[in-house]
Amino acid sequence: MNKYNLVTKKYLYDVSDKKHFIKKVITCKALDIDTVTKSVKIAIGECETKDYDGDLILPTAALKTIKERGPEGTNEIWHLLDHTPKSFSALSKFAEMGMYGKYIGGVSKYKDSFAWREVAWPLYESGDFTQHSLGFQVVDEKKQSDYNEIREIKIFEGSAVLWGANPNTPMLEITKALGFNPAKDDIIHRVERLIKCIATGKYEDESHKELMVIALQQIKQDVSDIVKATGPESISTLPVEIKEAFAIFKNSLKN
Repeated sequence: MNKYNLVTKKYLYDVSDKKHFIKKVITCKALDIDTVTKSVKIAIGECETKDYDGDLILPTAALKTIKERGPEGTNEIWHLLDHTPKSFSALSKFAEMGMYGKYIGGVSKYKDSFAWREVAWPLYESGDFTQHSLGFQVVDEKKQSDYNEIREIKIFEGSAVLWGANPNTPMLEITKALGFNPAKDDIIHRVERLIKCIATGKYEDESHKELMVIALQQIKQDVSDIVKATGPESISTLPVEIKEAFAIFKNSLKN
């Protein structure tokens, strides 16, 4: 869990909390672009290097999740645009995954969709996609003297991003000081979209279910970030729309 320091009035990250949905951006162009088969080999995560968060992912950390959730397992790991788990931004599931040197990566195959045809493929061909990002949860980690060693992860998706940002940038602190909190409004809209998917029966499709799981993991993390940035009292002040939306979503799953 996240512990609150009464002296500094800040939350302390406890490495025993393994429920965070984490995004880590790396600067790396496509490792290979095959114009004949129309596929791209990309690196979505980097191992053996301490990042700006003080984390170091071991090269063996992704082997289990790739085996279990990758193309040779349940095939649940997606190639997305900007971590957006919607049908429009879901390029494809990785056709191949593994370790490429120090990188966690995979092969994604082109399909005739607007996202691939008009956005992703032209940007890959031109070399304009220079950053990719890994969306995952930590399963096992250990605090070392000057870094946090991540020993096992659960991968949900890998994204192509036009520009990466440090996910820990304290924007919530700044916007709260200005009197508004766009993160809360964004969560409301995202939950409302999920409710519409359920109402229209889209969640019955297996691919939509997987994308909705990713979306819910991201929403849960964003709510957690709001609480850490604004204090524990923010739980009781979350907009009623969010609470009602989650209640509707939970009840719909029982039907």
